[in-house]
This record gives sequence, C-alpha cells and structure tokens, in this order.
Amino acid sequence: MRALRRLTSRGRPPYEVAADVSPARLAAALVRNLADSVAGQVVYAVPGERAPAVVESWPPGITGIAGAVAEARVRGGGSVYVIAPDRWDDEAQDRHRDTAAWLGMAVRLVRLDADHEAAELRARRLVGELNIARTRLAVVRDLERQRLAGAVTTTTLRDLGEVRRWLRVAADDGTGLSEAQDTLDELIDSFRVVVRGVFPAMLPDSGPRAALEELAATLPRPVVFTGELGLRAGWQLESGFYHAVAAALNLVAGAESAQPVTVTFARDDALRARLSAPGDVELGTLRQDMERIAVLGGEMRCSLVDGVAHVTVRLPERIEPPMSTHADPAELERSTTYRQVRELVRQGQEATDGTAERAAWDAVAERLTMAPRLAVVGCTERIDGFDDPADVRGVAVLAIDAQPDRALAEEFLADDGPRGGVDAVLCVATPAPEFRRALRDARHRVVLADAGTSTVQAVAAALAARGPVIAAKRAVVSMAELVRRLPSGHRLRWAVERVRVDTHEFAELELLDAIARGELLRGVAGAAARVLGAEGIDPRSRLDLPVDAPDSAVGAAAAAAVGRWRAHAEHPAVGGRDRAACELLVRTLEGLLS
Repeated sequence: MRALRRLTSRGRPPYEVAADVSPARLAAALVRNLADSVAGQVVYAVPGERAPAVVESWPPGITGIAGAVAEARVRGGGSVYVIAPDRWDDEAQDRHRDTAAWLGMAVRLVRLDADHEAAELRARRLVGELNIARTRLAVVRDLERQRLAGAVTTTTLRDLGEVRRWLRVAADDGTGLSEAQDTLDELIDSFRVVVRGVFPAMLPDSGPRAALEELAATLPRPVVFTGELGLRAGWQLESGFYHAVAAALNLVAGAESAQPVTVTFARDDALRARLSAPGDVELGTLRQDMERIAVLGGEMRCSLVDGVAHVTVRLPERIEPPMSTHADPAELERSTTYRQVRELVRQGQEATDGTAERAAWDAVAERLTMAPRLAVVGCTERIDGFDDPADVRGVAVLAIDAQPDRALAEEFLADDGPRGGVDAVLCVATPAPEFRRALRDARHRVVLADAGTSTVQAVAAALAARGPVIAAKRAVVSMAELVRRLPSGHRLRWAVERVRVDTHEFAELELLDAIARGELLRGVAGAAARVLGAEGIDPRSRLDLPVDAPDSAVGAAAAAAVGRWRAHAEHPAVGGRDRAACELLVRTLEGLLS
C-alpha cells in the first residue's frame, strides 16, 4: 500500500505549498512535496567544505547526494537534487525547477527578515550611543571650558600680579625693571603654551607628529619619537588625536629626568600612539582626556608595569568597520542550536524591554547575526594565497600589522570596537607568552593558530563551517552574565544554563580545544579531532570517507567507530577524563547513525 500511495501521489504545485506553510517551515515542505511529486528522494544542499552539505531531505536522514539524477540551482545558494525518481516525465521536471525557484524565494524571505531585524537593532543601538555621546560631550565641553579658563586666568593673574609688584618697586626706588621684564617674558611664554594647547600652529600645516615634536621640545624631559602615522587624515581626527597624545606627553614628560620618554606611532584602521615613560606617574589625572577622546570614538588606556608608565591612544578613522560582517541568515537558520539560542536572546530582550538592561541584550542579538572574525596578526604582505578579506566566504578577516602582545589581545577580547569580538587569531609574527595566556583564559573561545602550520583559507573555512555554533556559544556566554541581573526565579536563568551545559556542539568545541592543547587523548588525538570535525563537519569528513561514499557506507563506518571508541574507553590505562572524552565521541558518532 505504501508503494502504491507513493506512485499515485502527485504532490501539489509549489505555490500552493508556499500559501499554506509558514516561511520557517517552507523549505522542508517544498522538499517533501517534490519528493511526492517525483516518487523518489529529494535533497536540498548547499556548498560545503568537501561536498554539498544537506539542509533538508525527504525522506529524512539522507547525508549526501550520491546517485542524484538531476540538479536545479536555487537562487540564493545551493541546489535541489532528485535521487532515484520513479516518475520523471515533463511534469515532474517542471515541478523540480519550480521547487528550486520557490526555495530561492524562501531563502530570500529568511534573509530579508533577518536584515530587517538587524537594521532595527542597529538603529536602536545607534540612537542609544548618540544620546550617550551627547551627554558625555556636554560634560567634556564643560570640563574643558573650566580647564582653559583656569589655565588662562590663573597664569595671567598670578604673573600680572608679579609684574605690577616689580613695577611699583621700580617707581619707588628705580630698581626692579629687569625683574619685571623677566616676569613679563615668563607670562608671555606661559600664555603661548596655553594657546598652543588650544590650537597648535603646526598641526594644520604639518600634521600631529610635527606638532607633538614641537611640544616635546618645550618639555624638560627628553622625548624620542618612532613610527609613522602615514598619510594625512581629516582635521577633526588629527586634532582629537593630537590633544589626547599631548595631554599624556605633558604628564609623563613634565618633570626632569635623564630617562627619555618613547612615543611610538602606528597607523592601520586608526591613528595610534604608545607612550612609555620609566618612573612613577600619576596616570589618574588623564581621566578627563580619556573622556574627551572617547566622545570622538577613540580610547586612551593607561597602565604601570614594572615601574614603566604606558599610555596607549587610539582614534579610529571610522567608528564602525567599513566591511560587512553579517553572516548569511539562511545559513544561520539551518542550525538547531543557533535557533534555540536566538529564541533565548529574544526572550531576554522582551524581559528587559523598557529598562536600561535592554541595550546589553540588543548587543548580544546584534553580535549573534555576525560572521566569525579572524585576525591575521603581523602580516605586512600577501601570505599563503590570501589577497583580500572579501575572498574568504562567511568570515570577516582583519589584517593587522602589529605585534601580538597583551595590549593587542585585550583589543581582540573586547566585546566591541573595530578589533573586538575576534573568534580566531592566525599569527604570522611570534606571539608573546602573555598574548597566548590572555587568549587561553578568555571568557569567549578564541582559537590561536600559527601561520607556519595553518593558512588563512584553512582557518577561515573551519570558522565558517561552525559559524552558527560559534555565534551561539558566544551569545550563551554573554547571556550567562546578563541573566544574573534578572530576578532569582526567572525562567531564563535556568534555560540559559541548560543550553550552556547540555548542548552537544558546545561540548565538541571544548573537547577539540583540549585535544589541541595536548590535555586529552594524547595517543589518539588525530583520530579524535577528525571525529569532532577538525577536517570538516560533514559525516564523510568525520569518518575519513570519500566524498561520494553512499549513506550505507557512512552508517557502517560510524557503527564501527562507535565500537572502537567504546573499547578504548574501557581500557584499564585510560583515565577518567579521557573516558568521558570517549563517551562524547561516541555520542557524536551515534548522531551520525540517527
């Protein structure tokens, strides 16, 4: 009866299916309808690392496209494959093409909906940032007005009082004119310093470096300048950068010392300066200058390490990166874990709507839609076939010419900023130990790779393959902190913790990292890493099978691998942590069998 029903069922026109089914379920419904129409198997797949990755299939459980007799391209990515049809007349072939067209429409609907939601989040974030910037600007403007008024009036009134005193002495007994002249010269020099601080004469003509060198020549402590700032930038950018560096330079070089201050300039996506001054410096006095440069979209960081004061100034040319970093919503939606986490984020937004906490949840939601970020550090020329960040599909690549030290690691680990939110780092230059430690101990997962053993394309491909899971894991880590601010009995507290602990894909990533660090399964690390998806997350790559291997071969290989890993776990020499790792590998393989 089942075979007869299969042969007599003709399915429906795709437009009727689209009219009855919600956009979220449309792809699955169209695939099943086509399978009924051709009385065979149908697979909707998108390009993968080695072979097409199955998105939807009917019947469920098909893992490849072996034996496909026809292919129809889907506008927006992927193809619809027909396997072993019992009916393949002109009507069935037309239905195949129409289904591919409606699948393209379904993909487009998902993308448009995600784009609308992302635009709404971005608009809400920008409005909040604008209001905060206006408030901070008003505070900084008031503080700057008070500082300038104090500098002018205090200096002028004090020195003018001295001039009057010496002039009275000269009028009474004919002496003191030379002292009055010296005091007047000091008054003029002090006033020039104040004016230079407001508008340095060399800045518009020669740029910030020349203006800072002129300032350094008037300071009592020697200053050494290195590095370059490249081509000239806009007046507002150079002026803001100059005033921030000048404030730090006046502080660290304002007292006499035989040890010079070092100022190192750099230029990438921002104007950068790093000041290093041996000695004890009260860096807290720069708080107002930190506020001033923050209003312009930059930052100033101060630290005292081993008796050396460090001040880092960064002012980006653009507040946001010019390249698009949003992932393809259609690809994200194919991950069950991603959809589950996205729903939790939406619940968090609803729970905090109308409160100050909503902005933090919106930031998590916005980051959830973005592609994984790969930072290539220390690259000054083309490496390993990598020409342009746009060449890497599904990953945002940042090419950074800088030394991998702790300061750079802190930029990568920040939740925002042009270099923040990095998921993987490929080092061309040798990373400092503190750089490695900072990434290893970070709350978010950051993969560290060496250009000597990995390429940009390989690291990017691994990130893109796990993009939805990586985005979901980052969101769960952020939500775990945000739910602490909710009432103690709120259901989101339990829901987020359950996802964090129980999600198998997260456990796979953690085990893969532990194996890469040499902590687990040392004797069988290569085989374990392959099962976890180090060579590709599709079933055939995990089982080291050819791309065209049939589903029966996949099932047999997975069953055999389950037996091997269970036997390994039962070996007397295997410790408790390795045994738990083997159990996780078995769950992965059992997932390939289902």
